[in-house]
Amino acid sequence: MSDEHAEASKDHIFFLEKQEATVDGFDALGLILDIGGGGEGIIGQLKGEQVVAIDPSKRELAGAPDGPLKIVMDAREMLFLDSAFKTVTSFFALMYIRGSEHEQVFKEVYRVLVSGGRFLIWEVELPPCLDKETDVVAVRLNIKLPDREIETGYGTRWPEQMQGLPYYKEIAERVGFVASAHKESGRVFSLELQKP
Repeated sequence: MSDEHAEASKDHIFFLEKQEATVDGFDALGLILDIGGGGEGIIGQLKGEQVVAIDPSKRELAGAPDGPLKIVMDAREMLFLDSAFKTVTSFFALMYIRGSEHEQVFKEVYRVLVSGGRFLIWEVELPPCLDKETDVVAVRLNIKLPDREIETGYGTRWPEQMQGLPYYKEIAERVGFVASAHKESGRVFSLELQKP
């Protein structure tokens, strides 16, 4: 659960049903930029020193496993040059960014990707508020990696609108990405986007 909501009373958290997220190994040439790479640092655990993990929270990065290069940076305004990466990932990080700022993040990812580069997203479908008595929506996750499983949970403020696969695909297409693949399992989905 994010530090931002660690102090929230359990009475003010709405828990979605437990979900499973399977993260198969994936091929990637060169460095991988991982947005929101703090916390469990799942992509960093998979790809180690190949990963450049950015997160706006120094504390989240400090708590992530060793391996990746860790940089405190905001995905809405990245300090990398244009066309610096062939692969960008986001593992349950977009849910912590306000919906009104998602398009800016996608524009920045598009900018730092080379032509033909991929943006790999793993997320949970978040509905608008289902319980007016709660401030936070959370999901417990069983993350299946190729060599182990990790139990964790993520929580954030209720979004203003449904944030699911169609929502992210629409933003991606507006920015110029082409959706090349996706998978869905319960509320969890993965989406592969490509910069033409």
